[in-house]
Amino acid sequence: MIFKGAFNELDTYLKENLHTITCHKLFSIKQDFYQTVETLIGSTANLTGITELLIFRYLYHTLEMINPVFNKSVSNGTKQLSIGKRFVGRNGRPQDPDIVIERNGSIAHLISIKNALATNSPKGFEKDSEVIKYLMSKNGPNQVCNNGIVDFHRIDNIRHGEHKDFKSITVVFSKVQDRHQRAIDIIHEAYDWHRFIILENNNNLFMEEIKENLPLLVPEGQYFD
Repeated sequence: MIFKGAFNELDTYLKENLHTITCHKLFSIKQDFYQTVETLIGSTANLTGITELLIFRYLYHTLEMINPVFNKSVSNGTKQLSIGKRFVGRNGRPQDPDIVIERNGSIAHLISIKNALATNSPKGFEKDSEVIKYLMSKNGPNQVCNNGIVDFHRIDNIRHGEHKDFKSITVVFSKVQDRHQRAIDIIHEAYDWHRFIILENNNNLFMEEIKENLPLLVPEGQYFD
C-alpha cells in the first residue's frame, strides 16, 4: 500500500500538470527515483520500468483515457494505448515496441523510450538490415552503431501492411553525447516520419514537443482529428 500511494501521487501529478511539465521535469522525476533507489541499495543496475511508466501514464491522461489498463492495453472509442504489445515485423520477427497508439486497429503513433543512447553492436540478422547498413555507412569512418540506430531498425521493421503510415518518436531521457547526436541527425535527415526528443536540459514543454513531432493533439482538447 505504501508504494501504491506513492505511484498514485505521481500519476495525479502527471494528470494535473499535463500542459506545464517540461521535458527536463520528466527527466528530473526519473532521476529522483534513481537517486532514491541508489541511496537505499547503492546501485541502480538493471533498474527499468520507471521511464516507460512516466511516458505511458502521461499519454494515458493526454488521450483522456478513463478505463483501467487490462492486459497492457486501454481503449477509448477508436483509440487504443498499449505498452509492450507484440507485432510481427516485415522480416517475420516479433517486435515489442514500448508504446503504441492505435486507431481502428492500425498503429497511428509509436513511442520508443531510452534512458540513454549508448554504443551498441547489432545482432547478426540486424547487420543484414538495409536500414542499419545505410545509417552506419553515413555515421563516420568508424561506422559507429548505437542503440538508437538498432531501435530505429526495429521500428522501421514494424512499419508495413496496415501499419505502414504511422509516425514515431524515440524519447531519450539523458543528454546525448556528440557521437550519438550524429546518428540522430542522420535519421532526422533521411526519415521524416521519426524524431528523437531528448529530455535532460530541455526546457520546452513536453506537450509542445509531442505536438510538434506527432500529429497527436489538436486544440480545444480534441484528439485525433
